[in-house]
Amino acid sequence: MVLIDDEIILIDAAKEYLTIFLEKQGTFYPFAMIMDAKGITYPLEREITEEHPSPQSLIRVYEQTFHNELKKNYILGILCIDVYVSTQNNEINIKRDAIEFRLFGKNYSKKILLFYKISNGRKILYQELIGNE
Repeated sequence: MVLIDDEIILIDAAKEYLTIFLEKQGTFYPFAMIMDAKGITYPLEREITEEHPSPQSLIRVYEQTFHNELKKNYILGILCIDVYVSTQNNEINIKRDAIEFRLFGKNYSKKILLFYKISNGRKILYQELIGNE
């Protein structure tokens, strides 16, 4: 999959925030950012009415917000979700931590996984990036 410059900029901006969350807490709730027509990125904040919203409800709120906001002055959105990916290797089930990036453009969407590890000193080690359109 090919990423355009704006997508790379938005992923890198999101990684700065996500690194802080992962280093402090080891995990994060779904998190979103948006890019305006000038290429400026912003964390996306929406009013959540639930005291302790589920990750699924946050994902729905962010996806609906992207649907509404990308029709206005914004060109690109990113939703970041902390996920586990299970793979089978020699009959052993291996779970890996990953960040699922969902990119939303005006007329398209992409899904990308960025695998990561947290070292003993809570340092985040980003690994391979894979995706599909």
